[in-house]
Amino acid sequence: MGIAVAGVIALGVGWYDMLRDMRNAEQDTMERLRVQAIIQARAAGEAVEGAIGRFDLALRALQTAGAESAADLSLQGRIIKAAMSSDLLLQAFVIGADGYLAYSSLGAAPRNYLGDREYFRTLAATDEDRLVIARPVIGRLSKKWSIQIARSIRHDGRFEGVAALAVSPEAWSSRLLRFEANPLDTLTLLDGDGYVLLRTLNVNEHLAKQAPGEREYRLHPERIEGHYVTHGAVDGVLRLYGWTRLPSGLVMLSGIALEPALAPLRAQRSGTLMRVVAASGLFVFAIAALLIALKRYEHAVRRLGEREEHYRSVLEHMDEGLVVVDADNRIVNVNPAFSAITGFTQEEVEKRPVFLLSRGRTLDRAMSELSAPSSSGHWEGDFEGVRAGGTSYTGHAVISTLRNASGDVRHRVALITDVTERRRRDDDIWRQANFDRLTGLPNRALFADRLDGMLRHARRHQSSVAVLFIDLDRFKPVNDGFGHEIGDLLLRQVAHRLLGVFRDEDTVARIGGDEFIAVMQGEDVEAGGERAAAQVVEQLSQPFLVEERSLQVGCSVGIARFPVDGDSVEALVNAADRAMYRAKNGGRGRWSR
Repeated sequence: MGIAVAGVIALGVGWYDMLRDMRNAEQDTMERLRVQAIIQARAAGEAVEGAIGRFDLALRALQTAGAESAADLSLQGRIIKAAMSSDLLLQAFVIGADGYLAYSSLGAAPRNYLGDREYFRTLAATDEDRLVIARPVIGRLSKKWSIQIARSIRHDGRFEGVAALAVSPEAWSSRLLRFEANPLDTLTLLDGDGYVLLRTLNVNEHLAKQAPGEREYRLHPERIEGHYVTHGAVDGVLRLYGWTRLPSGLVMLSGIALEPALAPLRAQRSGTLMRVVAASGLFVFAIAALLIALKRYEHAVRRLGEREEHYRSVLEHMDEGLVVVDADNRIVNVNPAFSAITGFTQEEVEKRPVFLLSRGRTLDRAMSELSAPSSSGHWEGDFEGVRAGGTSYTGHAVISTLRNASGDVRHRVALITDVTERRRRDDDIWRQANFDRLTGLPNRALFADRLDGMLRHARRHQSSVAVLFIDLDRFKPVNDGFGHEIGDLLLRQVAHRLLGVFRDEDTVARIGGDEFIAVMQGEDVEAGGERAAAQVVEQLSQPFLVEERSLQVGCSVGIARFPVDGDSVEALVNAADRAMYRAKNGGRGRWSR
């Protein structure tokens, strides 16, 4: 019996290592796909925002011409039509204040009332000069799908109509195909209410349809980006979706089909399983042959008993808590280490459900997952454990399933470790290594790591990165005059104001003393960096109220851009530092490149 137990443990350890490696490989692949999906969504979103900017530029020209004269309007319409591809821009047109079509770049058209269009009503009802991107509609005359992008025409504050572009969603979608890697992958552009504006897969079948309300980007409008896995609401294909919310309020969704993406990994796993099954069969056969041989000899029985006692001693003296659970998820046995960890004795937990050991029924749900036909028979993870007195601890469990010859679950064995202090130390160490204790901002090490990642992304996508070096002016007199405690409180307020200037995707860090640094990436970081630098100077020039004292400091800002000013973390930081000193030498309270 002892050899059989040892064989099961050895086989279990072997299977555990193999399944852990498989699980880690799949987790790594899924993480790679998650990053890929979000990057694709960002890249496609930047392309869409660029197109919207070009459409808006054309609209403003049409808006100005519409307020002037019919001749200017006709000329501007021809210019817009010549500047844009005919497959993308279906027409440029103007709707009069009475709701009827007043001009079309397609030429004369039958009298057509468009005052009932939602974008017309929206622009007519507001005095705000805003860009409206309407949901796709089928044209009453063209019978084609189109997306209307519109602005109101006003003269002396009076509404005089709407200038609009009709854009082909099919042609616009075709320009996004370059971001996809597989025929089942999809890119989808939705408005703020979840209605489909563009979709690269089966374009015209899904236009103006609304995404399910439980989607993450609809449930959490405050989030900028995220990811999830689900079956497509339209075609049922299982995809990993990455999404990002664009500055225009639209949402770009990138869906990577998991079946083709995971096919190479699963083929490799299938081959590995076949080899391990064959090896396990040989191992089991060898153990069985050994047991049969030992049974023929009387002294083998004594040796077998001794070995059983040895392994029992090992289990009783091991540091990990051992819990044996039956097929109904009820506890049948524990070892002394389990009692030392939890305070429960064998008698207190015997025949009781396993969820007694955790809050949130984590272990109970794990057992339920292991009961599923598709389960691998193994589970590992942290859980919030409960001690006998009701106090909590962080536990780590490794659960394996033991089956009988018929394949039915006989027992499950869980090894439990108290990792409370280990997890707390890990979290404290990570935060101390990566964040500034005073302001809570990333420190120099974390900033350098993030900037290096942005540079790798910029090289792949031929985009730009801007680094802003920020040095406070007149900070030393605050420390000398009011003490370091007041200076520290002031630095916290400075960090708070800086976070208000930059976007969520930017990084703001404190790199020492009164020096801060920020990094931005994107296609328009040159103008964006200059705007941010100006805002930083303006914000930090405002008085600070610290402990009922009004303090005035200010700052000097230097800007460096990749690849113009450097192509490495060190080169860009040094270039931004030199630019900051040029600003400081120029009179402080200003920025410089």
